[in-house]
Amino acid sequence: MRLLQELRNEPLILAHHPLCGRFDDHFLRIGERRLCRGCFTVYPSAVVLLIVLLLLEMPFSSYFVLALMLFAAQLPRFLPSLRGLTVPFNFLLGGSLAAILASMLVCPANLRALFYPFVIAVIVAFMYLKGRRVLATCRGCTDHDSFPACARGDRVRKL
Repeated sequence: MRLLQELRNEPLILAHHPLCGRFDDHFLRIGERRLCRGCFTVYPSAVVLLIVLLLLEMPFSSYFVLALMLFAAQLPRFLPSLRGLTVPFNFLLGGSLAAILASMLVCPANLRALFYPFVIAVIVAFMYLKGRRVLATCRGCTDHDSFPACARGDRVRKL
């Protein structure tokens, strides 16, 4: 019950960005709630596609190749000229996530010792690069001296 009460009082859902105002374009606002636009597009698309992929009952190699293709297709997101295509890239990332999860579920036993660490390494590297970009934005901010208070929104600066 306490969890539900906390969720009702929480202004953020699936939002992991700093609240300083510099990342407001990363949020979707629904009433008083802020939802991370990336999480709100990646995870639901991943769940829907995972269900579809599992219904298709494809072999491991097909899921894996599909995951690689979708992941590669969303990598141009890091190019500054393509920043406006965030939502389509998030759908591709969600598809990649679904395909890699499907491939992990049907992975042959003799490949698991190599495949699972590979998947984890790719996920960690991707999250590291995304996190570095957020921190670079924070380091360039004039309120960086107040970090982490500024990230929690304790000192909100209007831009």
